[in-house]
Amino acid sequence: MNLLSLPILLPLFSGAVLLLLPKRALRTLMALIAAILTLLVDLSILRTVLRGEVMVLQMSNWPAPWGISLVADGLTGIMLALSGLIALLTVMFASSSLAHEPRRGQSKTLNQLRERFGFQALLQFLIMGVNMSFLTGDLFNLFVAFEVMLISSYGLLLIGNELPQLREGFKYVVVNLLASAVFVVAAGMMYGLVGTLNMADISVKIAEYSSSHGADARLSLLAMMLALVFATKAAVFPLGFWLPSAYPVPVAAASAFFAALLTKVGVYSLIRTFTLLFPQEQLIHTILLVLAAFSMLVGAFGMISQSRWRHTLAFANISSIGYLLMGVFTTGSAGMTGALYYLIHTVLVIFCLFLIAALGEKIAGLKYTVEGHLNSYPWLGIAYFASALALAGIPPSSGFIAKYSLISASLRAGGTVNNWVAAAAVITGLLLLYATVEIWRGFFWGESHAVHKVVLPRGMTTTTVFSLALVISLAVFSGPIYKLAQRTAEQLMTNEAYTKAVLVEVKTPRIGDPALPTDELEEDTH
Repeated sequence: MNLLSLPILLPLFSGAVLLLLPKRALRTLMALIAAILTLLVDLSILRTVLRGEVMVLQMSNWPAPWGISLVADGLTGIMLALSGLIALLTVMFASSSLAHEPRRGQSKTLNQLRERFGFQALLQFLIMGVNMSFLTGDLFNLFVAFEVMLISSYGLLLIGNELPQLREGFKYVVVNLLASAVFVVAAGMMYGLVGTLNMADISVKIAEYSSSHGADARLSLLAMMLALVFATKAAVFPLGFWLPSAYPVPVAAASAFFAALLTKVGVYSLIRTFTLLFPQEQLIHTILLVLAAFSMLVGAFGMISQSRWRHTLAFANISSIGYLLMGVFTTGSAGMTGALYYLIHTVLVIFCLFLIAALGEKIAGLKYTVEGHLNSYPWLGIAYFASALALAGIPPSSGFIAKYSLISASLRAGGTVNNWVAAAAVITGLLLLYATVEIWRGFFWGESHAVHKVVLPRGMTTTTVFSLALVISLAVFSGPIYKLAQRTAEQLMTNEAYTKAVLVEVKTPRIGDPALPTDELEEDTH
C-alpha cells in the first residue's frame, strides 16, 4: 500500500531537485524521468483497483479516522492514470516549446527564461497537488492539496510577467483564495458537527444520523458550502467567469495542462462529495444539474463569439464541465457511467486541441482567422478535424459515444429538469459543431498563396500526434473503456467497499452523542 504515496512523493522530490539543476538538458531529462516513473506508478495503482480492490494507506499506521488516509478506488485510479499521462505529454511538449518562440512575431528569449526560472519544477509541484487531491481521504488534506495545486498554478500562470498574465493572474488568485476561505470554514464546521474530517467516517456518521433523525439543515448548509467551493474550482456557470481569460495567458504547455486537468479536480471533488458524503441532498443535486445545462450553453455560445485560438477552446472547456455534471447528477448509475466515460474523453480531447492551438499560434499568431493553411499543414488539419469531431460529438468519435450515453441516461431518468438538460445537451452539440467548423473555415480552408510556412519543432509535433492517437484510440477501444466506467460507476453508487477499506473497527462518537471518555478511546484504539 506504500505505492499510494509515490504519486505524491515523486513529483515533490523531483520538483525540489529541478530547482537545483544548473543546465537545461539536465532539467529536461529529470522532468521526463519523473513523469515516466509517476505514470508507471499511476498505471500500477489503476491495475490494482480494476480488480475491485480499494487501496488504503494509513500514514504512520495511525488508524482512521484519526490518522491521514490515502485511498484509491476505481475513480481515483482513472484520475491518476489521466493525470500521469497528461503530465508526461506536458513535459514533452514543454521541453520543446520553451526552447522556441511562443508564437509568430515573438522572440524565444522569454520562453527560455521561463524554463530557466522554474517552469519544470513548478509543473512537478502542480502534478503533486493534483495527485494528492485524488488520493486524500479526508477534507482537510483535500484543502491542503488544493493549496499546493493552486500555489503552483499561480506560479505557472504568472511566470514571464507579461501584462495579460498579471491582469488575469490577479483575478485568478483572488477568486481561488475566496473559494479556499469558504472551504476551510466548511471544513471547520464539519469537524465541529461530526467530530471528524475523514470522508469515509463522515459518510457513515451522516448516514446513521439521517436514518434516525431525518433531514438536518446544518448538513444541507455544509453540502451547499462545499458545492460552492468545488463548483468554483470546476468553473461551473456562473462561478467560472474567471476561466476564459485566465487559462489562455500562460505558456502553451501549462495552458493545455490547466484546461485538461485542473477543472476536472473540481469535478472529481463534486463526485466524491455528493456520492460519498451527501447523496441525500437532492435539492443541491437538482441545482447543480440546472447549472450544468447553463454551463453547456454558455460555453458553446462563448466559443462562437471568440476569434482567438485558446480563448475559444477555454469556452469549450466550460461546456465540457456542463456535460460532466449532467451525468454526475442524473439519477442512477447510467448517468455516472456516461460521465466517467466523458471525463476520459474530454481530458484527452481538450488537451489535444490546446496543443493544436499552440501550433496554430506559432504558425499565424493568436487568431485563427488567417485562412489557407490546409495545403501547407495537412497533418495538422487532419489532427484538428478528428479532434473537432470528437469535441462536437459526431459519429464515430468518442464524443458521440459519451454524449449519446449522457443524453439517453437523462431521458430515461425522466422529469422536467432531466428532459430540459438533455435538450440543452443536444443544442450545445450543434453549437459546438458550428464553432469548430468556423475554426476550420477560418484557419485551414481558403486560398494558400499568402501563407507564410513555419518549420514546427519536432518535439511539439510529435507530442501533438501522440495526443491525437490517444483521442482516436478512445473511440477504437470504447467497449472495454466503457465497461471500466460502468464498474467504477457501480462502485460509486454504494461506496460500501470504500468505507469498509478505510475504517478500522473502532468506536467513535456519532452526531449528537457525547464525547467518549479518553480511557475508552485509548482502549478501543488498542
